Amino acid sequence: MFKSFKDCPPPGTTYVATSGRVFKGRFYSFLNFLGLVSKKRCYFGKVYGFTLAEVLVTLGIIGVVAALTIPAVITNYQKHETLSRLKKAYSIVQQAIKLSEVENESVANWDNNLNGHAFFEKYIKKYVQYTQEITPAELWSMAPRKLLNGSNYGGTTYASGSSSASNFILSDGSMITLNFVTTDGIWVGIDTNGIKKPNQIGKDTFLFLFSPKHGLQPLGGDGTPDAWSYGTYSRESIMGSGSNRCSKTGTGYWCSALIMNDQWEIAKDYPW
Repeated sequence: MFKSFKDCPPPGTTYVATSGRVFKGRFYSFLNFLGLVSKKRCYFGKVYGFTLAEVLVTLGIIGVVAALTIPAVITNYQKHETLSRLKKAYSIVQQAIKLSEVENESVANWDNNLNGHAFFEKYIKKYVQYTQEITPAELWSMAPRKLLNGSNYGGTTYASGSSSASNFILSDGSMITLNFVTTDGIWVGIDTNGIKKPNQIGKDTFLFLFSPKHGLQPLGGDGTPDAWSYGTYSRESIMGSGSNRCSKTGTGYWCSALIMNDQWEIAKDYPW
């Protein structure tokens, strides 16, 4: 019997026979079944040593399990964080609208022809806590957008030339963008992490429409203009064949509608 770990022979030499106490239960049986474990080990007092092969096999198994589980854990965390921030920012905009109605009457009577900046100044600014305003040119320089399909964003809401748009950063780092498009209303963009990447529609950027007639609605949902082919869509249509569908081959404009349609959840088939 060895009196010290220093006296233990290296792998491949004679070992003192011991029982299988070191690896009990199913784990030991599994390794033994693979022929990767010897029942002969160094022994000192009541402590049993491990062979190099056993250590490497154990580390390998841990590595494989980590490689399989960590990406899924990270993805689930990102989805949860994005969803939480989106709901919070959406609620902030809704609350600002309700507070503004107290002073500016019902949204049904609001001016329908203001650009995004004028709309922010008149109806929203007093009722939100924000830390910074960013011009469209500054935003485009710092954080240009991409569509869900990976193409560069070519719309007007986040375009550098949209001098009428208003972009403001909330206290939690989220960003709200307001931009006039037509007399149908104001486009509302929510970027859940501000100017941080990926700055991609459907990933951290989500689009809504505010109109005096319908209030705040997700693009692709009830109340958004039929003239733009958004209309009242089913879940299948939102993810279907339209160019603005919530799909990895679409623009992702309708992803906000998909999330709200799924009761504020990012479902398993969401094109993350």
